[in-house]
Amino acid sequence: TGALGLEAASRGAAPVQLLEQDADLVKSLQATVQRLKASDQVSVRRTDGVATLRGMPAASVDLVLLDPPFESKLFESALKAARPCLRPTGWLYLEAPESWDEARLAPLGYGLYRHLKAGAVHAHLLQPWPG
Repeated sequence: TGALGLEAASRGAAPVQLLEQDADLVKSLQATVQRLKASDQVSVRRTDGVATLRGMPAASVDLVLLDPPFESKLFESALKAARPCLRPTGWLYLEAPESWDEARLAPLGYGLYRHLKAGAVHAHLLQPWPG
């Protein structure tokens, strides 16, 4: 839905990039951005999000919001791809169908700052660990 990125934009984050592979979802996201008159701070790209993260400059991003489809196998690859582009003071927010604990996150270069569960969603706020 783009809700995470659009919420961040509504709170002053800019620029915000929404990355989506599905063409119909991209059209829907573009329409929402237009309806909200947010095109000056929010862009929508039809692309592979993991590949895009891998191609971003090192330490160039303050916040990454990850919400892969729960049935996908993208969680670990997305976390690995996001780590190098995060600034040392950056944050990563992850929504997942299960809890990710310190033992699972540490090898990927993250520390768990906060976790909460709301219904079937596990929300994690992560900080990059030096390394």
